[in-house]
Amino acid sequence: MAGEYTIQLDSSGCKACGYCSLVCPQEVYQQGKDLNRRGYQFFYAANPSACLGCMRCFYVCPDFCLDVIPKETHEKVV
Repeated sequence: MAGEYTIQLDSSGCKACGYCSLVCPQEVYQQGKDLNRRGYQFFYAANPSACLGCMRCFYVCPDFCLDVIPKETHEKVV
């Protein structure tokens, strides 16, 4: 269900391939205007409340820059 997930992104590791944006059925990700330390316009979760937790973005990211965590799990760990 949408809104039940927390998205954690490592913007410093993102090389702006855009795979996360391409595979996301909910259009959660957008490319930012800022550059990371490697010189890439990294992607970010522009609409995290729309996340369904399908994990497509997680599995397609070649640099392991993101994680999708169920909020109830996140709350228990913290």
